[in-house]
Amino acid sequence: MNKVYNTQNDIASEIKDFLLKSNPNIRKTQLKIIPFISLGMILSQSSVASSIASFLKDDFSLVQHDSVTRRIKRLFKNKLFDPYSFYDSIIRYIISNYKPKHEDKRVHITFDHMFSHDNYTVFMITMRLGKQGIPLWFRCFNDNPSAFDESLLKEGISYVSSLFDSSFNLIFLADRWFNSISLLQHIDSLGHTFCIRLKKNIKVFVYDKKEGHSVWKFLSDLTPYKYHSISFHDIFLTDSSFKTNIVISKSVDVSEPWIIVTNGSTSRAIKDYGYRFGSIESVFKNQKSNGFYIESTVNASLDYFSSMYSLVCFSTLFLTILGADYSKNSKCYKSIKLTTHKYFLENGTRVRKRVMSLFHAGLTLFLLAFNSSKYIRLPFSFTLYDI
Repeated sequence: MNKVYNTQNDIASEIKDFLLKSNPNIRKTQLKIIPFISLGMILSQSSVASSIASFLKDDFSLVQHDSVTRRIKRLFKNKLFDPYSFYDSIIRYIISNYKPKHEDKRVHITFDHMFSHDNYTVFMITMRLGKQGIPLWFRCFNDNPSAFDESLLKEGISYVSSLFDSSFNLIFLADRWFNSISLLQHIDSLGHTFCIRLKKNIKVFVYDKKEGHSVWKFLSDLTPYKYHSISFHDIFLTDSSFKTNIVISKSVDVSEPWIIVTNGSTSRAIKDYGYRFGSIESVFKNQKSNGFYIESTVNASLDYFSSMYSLVCFSTLFLTILGADYSKNSKCYKSIKLTTHKYFLENGTRVRKRVMSLFHAGLTLFLLAFNSSKYIRLPFSFTLYDI
C-alpha cells in the first residue's frame, strides 16, 4: 500500500502542537476540535459549519454529518471560548519570532473596517507582508457605532504597538475616515509614524506666498502639482493646531490626488500610504469572496460570528505564512512548482510581477499536499518571513 502524506490526522496533530506551544492553557475540549475546524475551512474554502463538516473524514466519517455540524457550531457558540484571547496568543507567538528582511525594520500597519452585509462590522488591524497582509487584531460588532468608537481604535493601536519591540519602525496607514487629531496624537505618543489620508474639508494653517505669511485654508484650496507631489512641513492641522506635515500626490492620471498627513518622511509618505490597499483589502477579500465566504454566515449571534471569524483569521494567517514560506524557501519545494511570478514588458523593460498572491500560493500548496501520494513540504512552525 502506497504511503499517503499530510493526512487529516497528520495536519490536525501539527496544528494542535502549535496551538499548545503558543497557548499552553488552551482548553482540551477546544484543542480537540479547533485543528479540524481550521482544516475543514481550508479544504471547503468556507466558514459555514455544514460545509466544513462535509470535508472532514477519518473518524468524522463514522459520525452523522449533522452531528459533526452541531459539534462545530457548539464551539462557535461556546461561552468558554474567547476568540480574542485565542488569536492574541497565536499572533504574539508569531510576531515574537518574526524574521524581518530589511535592516531598517519598517513594518506597515493598516487599520480599517469591514462590513459583512448589514449583519456584522469588523474593525481590523493588519500587518503588510509583501503585497498582502495578515490579521493582527480585530473586534467584531453588530452595532456599527460601537465599531467606530475612538477608544476602541486606540486600544487596537496600543495593542499592535505592544507586539513589537522598540527596534521596529511601525508605520500606521489609514483611509480618510480616520481623520482624528486624537488618533494622530495617540500614534505619535507611542513613538510611531502615521500616514493617513485626509478629507478636503479640513482646515490647515499654511504659508501663503501672496500674503507673505501663514493663513487658514481648506485642503481643497491647495493646488497639487501635475507631475510630482508637493509637501508642506510643520503646518498646523485644524483649530487644535496640531503641528505636522502634509503631502499631496501628483494630479496627472489620477481621479483625485491623495492628501496624506504624516509625522514621518514626506518623501516616503505617498509610497508608504500606497501599501494600505494590499495590506488590508487583500485580507478582507481572502476572508470573503476570494477565500472563506464569511458573508454566507447571516443572522447568527455576535458570539457565534466572532468565534467563527477568529478561526477564519487563523486559517488566513496560516495560508499566507505558508505562501510566504514557499517564496522564501523555494529550494525546499523541489517536488512542486507554482507559477507565482511572471515577466511583463513595461516601456521596453522586462519586469517581474507576482501573479499569485501569498494567500493563494499557500492555499494551492496546501490542497496539493493534502493526502498526497508524494511528499510535499507543509511547515507548521508558523515562522513569519518578511517578503
